Amino acid sequence: MKTNKGRRTFGDKISFKSLSCAPANELGVVYLFGVLHEAFDFKIESIQAGFPDCVARRKIGPNRWEEVRIEFEYDSKSFKVHGHDPRGVNVIVCWNHNWVDCPLEIEVVELSALLGDAEKIDVEIKKKKNLTEWQKFCQEKRLEGLRFSEIAQLWKDGKRDQYTAPQNSDQGLR
Repeated sequence: MKTNKGRRTFGDKISFKSLSCAPANELGVVYLFGVLHEAFDFKIESIQAGFPDCVARRKIGPNRWEEVRIEFEYDSKSFKVHGHDPRGVNVIVCWNHNWVDCPLEIEVVELSALLGDAEKIDVEIKKKKNLTEWQKFCQEKRLEGLRFSEIAQLWKDGKRDQYTAPQNSDQGLR
């Protein structure tokens, strides 16, 4: 929220959990990521004021986790404007991805592009204690070497319908 002569301004109306308006600044992005981090298969280790904003981990295989350094920005191009070193992060989490020449080594999680799906994903998280369809899909695609933006686009394009998660079945035992 920004103030304008004592009046607050807000992002567009959304209906997502405890957030009634879209983020209007970096703090809104941090909050939304905090709500959704499990949907993106991250485990947060720390959040701090210094660069990078967050250190997390994500599973890359059985009993194997990788460290992920995350920077939060409202607009992804602010990363460059703030003079951050691209070698210091693995992921930018933003509301709006508008950094055209973002280095390919940096994954970008654009929350505004995923909000509708995130609402559905959040419902799945509440229902199950196991990995959600989204988390299984993400893990599989990450292990195949896809970037988050590619995974999100596959999910959004409906390719997830072609994905069949392994199921516990005793059909082969009879």
